Amino acid sequence: MTINELKNSIPGFAKDIKLNFSSLIINSDYDEELVYGCAYASSLALGDEKIINVFENECNTRFESEFIESVKSTVTIMTLNNVWYKYRDSMPHTEMKMAPQKMRVNVMANHAGLDKILFESISLCVSAINGCTFCVKAHSDLLLDNGETKEYIYNIGRIASVMAALSKIYSIQ
Repeated sequence: MTINELKNSIPGFAKDIKLNFSSLIINSDYDEELVYGCAYASSLALGDEKIINVFENECNTRFESEFIESVKSTVTIMTLNNVWYKYRDSMPHTEMKMAPQKMRVNVMANHAGLDKILFESISLCVSAINGCTFCVKAHSDLLLDNGETKEYIYNIGRIASVMAALSKIYSIQ
């Protein structure tokens, strides 16, 4: 299935999602590594095989295989971080909320093979999908500190939202 076939398979009850998918992903004004990296990462984080296959195929036609591996690395390390920080932040005492992670996250040192801004952007997108407030704040701050705009950051959240809604469509159809 192609990305356009995926769009065309969105049912009438989800017309808004179809329009958002088209404008935010297919016809986006943003860099395609950002858009397709976030969309692919979102599908991986959501675990939706149908959407994963579409975006992996799309990424294979647009980018080198290293890009796909880097996105997968980012998703897995951010899932580890997101679970940890949500868990840690739910602790009942302030002292416990400050517990160190004490897990290996070496892939972050080289940004999983991606440009730093792209890595942080995809990390933000995955953190939004995984519902980790701590990581959403941290990656948003880092992007702002590196010159990205609020609109850029909002767009990442919009991509994550559309991808989550798209996955929901296929689970309830």
